[in-house]
Amino acid sequence: MKNTLNATLVALTLLGTAGIAQAQEITYGIQVGSNYHMTSFGNKTVRDNNGKVGVSIAGFARIGDRLFFQPGIGASLFRKEYTFEGTQKTPKFYQINLPLQVGYTVLQKDDFTLRGMLGPQLNYDIKTVKSSANTEYKKFSFDGRAGIGVDVSRFTIDAYYSHGFTSIDKTLDAKNKTVGIMVGYKF
Repeated sequence: MKNTLNATLVALTLLGTAGIAQAQEITYGIQVGSNYHMTSFGNKTVRDNNGKVGVSIAGFARIGDRLFFQPGIGASLFRKEYTFEGTQKTPKFYQINLPLQVGYTVLQKDDFTLRGMLGPQLNYDIKTVKSSANTEYKKFSFDGRAGIGVDVSRFTIDAYYSHGFTSIDKTLDAKNKTVGIMVGYKF
């Protein structure tokens, strides 16, 4: 099931890229916002799992009009808090994110646009995180990302949910789950 979902997300992204490659319209933009990271732990000895608010900054290109491809690159800081091995842990993560989304413009009226997006997101942890002697978070992770967005003239507001498909720590059996909101400006 997991491999099928991963393959579907990659196929949708490639299909969107191929279909939009002929498009002439390219818009660039920057965004800043906050995220709320809620890691899921398969290891049942993890207790008091609390999400924390973090920050994100990103740049994107939107290629196409009604059907579009939106690759981006961003940096995120997020934290989590949990108890493992009788000790409270509060690791910080500094990540580079690469979302590759295919989107569709649902509604476009004058200077107002409503759109939906879906695709994979690759993550790279800049700093190695170690919360105990038995844990070591992986540098790379793979998420699926879905979101909705609104454009009003040159301003953008996006809300998204990102769900981890790969375990980011074997001992904890931890996976990313993040919600976020970004505001931005298109050039």
